Amino acid sequence: MIKKNKSSLFTKIFIVTFLLTSLCCMITYGVISWLIPKTYSTTLDASLDSAVNSLLTEVENLTPMESGKLIDEFVINQNGVLIQLFDSSNREIELPSQNSTTFPAFVTGGVAIESDDSAAYRATHSYIFTFADSDDVYTLTVAGSAQEVNLLKDTLGSIFIILLFVILLVAVLASIVYSHYVTRPVLRISRVSKRMAELDFSWRCEENRTDELGTLAHSLNEMSQKLSASITDLKCANEKLQADIERERALEQAQLDFFSAVSHELKTPITVIKGQTEGMILNVGDYQDRNKYLVRSLEIINTMENMVQEILTVSRMKSSKVGLKKETIQFSDILKQEYALFEDLIIQKDIDWNENISSDLSVIGDKALIQKVINNLISNAISYSPEGSTIYLTAFAEDGAVQFLLENTGVHIPDSEIPKLFDAFYRVEHSRNKKTGGSGLGLYIVKTILEQHQAEYSIINTERGVLFTIQF
Repeated sequence: MIKKNKSSLFTKIFIVTFLLTSLCCMITYGVISWLIPKTYSTTLDASLDSAVNSLLTEVENLTPMESGKLIDEFVINQNGVLIQLFDSSNREIELPSQNSTTFPAFVTGGVAIESDDSAAYRATHSYIFTFADSDDVYTLTVAGSAQEVNLLKDTLGSIFIILLFVILLVAVLASIVYSHYVTRPVLRISRVSKRMAELDFSWRCEENRTDELGTLAHSLNEMSQKLSASITDLKCANEKLQADIERERALEQAQLDFFSAVSHELKTPITVIKGQTEGMILNVGDYQDRNKYLVRSLEIINTMENMVQEILTVSRMKSSKVGLKKETIQFSDILKQEYALFEDLIIQKDIDWNENISSDLSVIGDKALIQKVINNLISNAISYSPEGSTIYLTAFAEDGAVQFLLENTGVHIPDSEIPKLFDAFYRVEHSRNKKTGGSGLGLYIVKTILEQHQAEYSIINTERGVLFTIQF
C-alpha cells in the first residue's frame, strides 16, 4: 500500500498541495495575528493624538478654571486613558476640573495611575501648552489604554484551534479538488499509453482541452492512428511474405519430389539396359541371342525417350520464361482429329467409340498445349479401358463456357486414389509396369496445362466407369 501511494501521482500532488495550502494559511494567520494588533494600536494612537490636539487648541484660549469642563468631558470620553499634567518644574498637577477651587493643586500622594500594570498602557505622548491668562508652560502627558489591543490578541489566540481545523479542512478539500483536476487527464493519458504499449489501439483520448495536455492527447490520437495503420500494413505484408515463403517451400519440395521421382523412374530402365548390354558384351547365357535383347533394349530406350520428352514438356511449362501463346482455337476440329490418331488402337482393343461434338466450338489458349491435354486424356482412356468397352466423348457449349466430357466404361478407380492421380509419376498400377501403366506424368501434365489456362477440371467414378470433365 505504501509503495502504491508513493508511486501514485494523485497522492504526490495531494500531499504537496495540502502542505502548501496549510503553510500558506498558517503564514497568513501569523501575519494577521502580528499585524492587526500593531495596526489597531497605531490607529488608536492616531485617534487619541487627534483628540488631544483638538482639546489643547481649545484649552489654550481658556483659563485653567474655564478649561475644567472641557478636560472633564475629555477624560470621560477617553475611557481608560492615563492623563497627567506637569508644570515647568516637572511637578505633577491635578487636572483642572469643574469641581476644582484652586489651580494649580500639586499631587502629593505620588503619580496617580489607573492601573499598577505598566503594560496596561501604550506609548506615552507629551504635549506642551499654556493657558490664556498665564505664560507658564505646562506639559500634558497622555498614555492610551492597551486593553482593546490585548483583547484583540486574546481573541485571535482563542480562535486558533477552530481556525486551524478550518484551515486543515479547506486544505484537504482544495487538495482533493486540485489533485483530481490535475491528475485526471494525466492518468487517462497514462492508461492510454499502457494500452498503446500492448498494441491496443481501440481507444481515443478526449481533445476538449486547449492546453499542453490537450495537445498531448491530440498527438497520441494521431500516433495511434498512424501506428495502427503501420501495424496493419506490416501484418498484411508479413502474411503475404509468409504465404510467399510457404509457396516457395512447397515449390521447392515439389521440385525435390519431382527430381526424386525422375531419378527413380530412370534408374530402373538404365539398370536393365546396362545389365543387358554387359550380358551381350560378355556373351553370357541367354544374352548370346543379341538380336532378341537388342530389341528389348530399344523398347526400353524408346520408353525412356518418351519419358524424357514428357519431363522436358513439364520443365518448359514450369519455366517462368515460357509464356502461353494464346489464340482462338477451333476446339471441335481438334477433338475430331484425335480419333484418327488412335484409330488402330481402338480397333485392336475392340472399343466402341461414341462421340457427340457440337460444331464451331472455340476456346482461347495455346493450341499445342490444348492438343497435348486431349491427346493424353484419350490415350489414358483407351489404355485403361478393357477390350470390348465403350468410350464416350462429348463436347458442347453451355452458359458461355465450353464443356468437355470423356467417359471410359468397364473400369473404376478407388476413391482414395483419385486425389493422387494428378501427382507426378503417380500410377494406380503399383507394379509400375510400362505396359499396363504409363510414365505417371500424363495427368500431371494435363493438370499443369489446364491450371495455366485457368480451366476447371475433375475426375469421378460413374456407374459405367470413369468420367473426366473440363470447363473452358
